[in-house]
Amino acid sequence: MSTPTCSFDSFDKLELADLADRLLNEDVIAIEWCVTFIESETFGVGHGRARARMARRLKHCPLSKHQRSRLLQVILDRLVSGRFSEQFKDQLRLALQLDSKRACAIAKELSGSAAEHVRRYAEWMLSREAAMTGAEGGTAADDGPDGGSPR
Repeated sequence: MSTPTCSFDSFDKLELADLADRLLNEDVIAIEWCVTFIESETFGVGHGRARARMARRLKHCPLSKHQRSRLLQVILDRLVSGRFSEQFKDQLRLALQLDSKRACAIAKELSGSAAEHVRRYAEWMLSREAAMTGAEGGTAADDGPDGGSPR
């Protein structure tokens, strides 16, 4: 399977929505394109929302070990750098699903960050993980205004 070589900067909201919709059918090519899009550093109109939608849907898709590793790395790198956009919690939820132990270890390190926005998201991750592990069969704490539907 080939990785896309085009620039995602030129993708508009409709093209990205169509790509995310293909995840509902577990389209293996769309899965790879979405992983690559999440890895990309684009800031077009709707790109943050598209990443959020893709992250929500990728949680339900079969991912290779390499894809899981790539996603986890880029999401945690964004958290560490503090360079993330709207609806980032959807990416953090995906990271927690992919490897909660590693994601929480990074979040613990960042819970003392001087950058308030990084510290806030790190603390949110830790509280969410605590709620998920502490509530057998229950739901996690309130996700706040940038949460989203599971699919």
